[in-house]
Amino acid sequence: MTHVSLEQVAAYYNVPLPELHRVGSETRTRCFLTCGRNCETGDRVLAIQTEHRAKQWHCHQYGCGKGGNLISLCDLMKPGANGGGRPRGDRFKEIAADLQAMAGGVLAAPAASRVAPPKATATEEEKRNAPLAESSNERARGLLKLDEKFVVDVAAMPPKASAYLRRRPFLSLEVCKKWRVGYLPRDTGGDHAGGTMRGKIVYGYLSDTGNVLTWFGRDPEFEEKHQQWAASGKSEREPEKFHFVKGFHRGLELFGQHAIRSPESAEKLKSLGLVLVEGPNDVIRLDTLGVPAVALCSNRISREQAAKAASLARELAGGVVTILLDCDPEGEEGMKQCLGYLAQLVPVRLAWTSRMFGGKFKGRQPESLMLQEWSEISEYQRTGEAKGWSPNQ
Repeated sequence: MTHVSLEQVAAYYNVPLPELHRVGSETRTRCFLTCGRNCETGDRVLAIQTEHRAKQWHCHQYGCGKGGNLISLCDLMKPGANGGGRPRGDRFKEIAADLQAMAGGVLAAPAASRVAPPKATATEEEKRNAPLAESSNERARGLLKLDEKFVVDVAAMPPKASAYLRRRPFLSLEVCKKWRVGYLPRDTGGDHAGGTMRGKIVYGYLSDTGNVLTWFGRDPEFEEKHQQWAASGKSEREPEKFHFVKGFHRGLELFGQHAIRSPESAEKLKSLGLVLVEGPNDVIRLDTLGVPAVALCSNRISREQAAKAASLARELAGGVVTILLDCDPEGEEGMKQCLGYLAQLVPVRLAWTSRMFGGKFKGRQPESLMLQEWSEISEYQRTGEAKGWSPNQ
């Protein structure tokens, strides 16, 4: 591994590399791995330590978190059934032989085992999220009312799930029912409804017209699992925070898109612009404060999401998008990427940064906002008048 570069591996397997960006000791790029992703990623989500002897890497795409070393990169680039970045048995032996060949100066794998040239990008007609009610899969149609199996009473949930909701008191019983959110028990009555969503806090992802497109789950044990993973030396695959079903094109949609057309949202959208946040809890929390918003379900925006946000902003929000991603380093990197994509389409502004408002919101997420804090942010957006700080600081 010490003597093989990322470029050598890509050339050996005939994988075209996207543009590479040098950021400190890391090389950042768009995800190009065969990792099961179902939407386009930002152009710096994959962080690879190309100078490290083992080529350690990590994916910062929202809901992914995969990582590993050069062997796992090879597994996710080499054609054939991969091991999800953890090759074993014959697959591991084949990759070891490939690395030996690369280190020995072999430039390309045998023709039969090389990756075929990339196919043309799917058209918009092909990349579509059909409502569950229209699915040709009977099991998928059977998930249309999955929320009828949700537990929304925190007293009836397992400790980790109840703690997740107790830390977010805005997720009240009424709010959970409104947004089709709840805990899906591991035992759903013998029908195994929900599959990989069982044992998670599950959210409904609705279309513009309010039809269920899919369900996605948040692991209430993620924080504990992540600490254990970090303490173990990060030798295994990083735990998954959010789980989306395979085949759902997350990059085509905006969470909360069904709710912003309500009559009560009209005036607020015109004064605030289309508020764009990262996650579903941010949308739900802002809704409880009377603020309509939509989420990327990522800290990066896709081209399709940018086009959709711009279209909604023109139609409903005075043609302006207001970015309110998490006020931490990852969120601020996402803000820059969002600005680059959206500013080509509509006027765009930042609701906060770690330096605005005297730095008081540094490290915060929209879901943590209190009404008085949001009032301060929105007042500055409307008037440009700052209280207790200078925009020039």
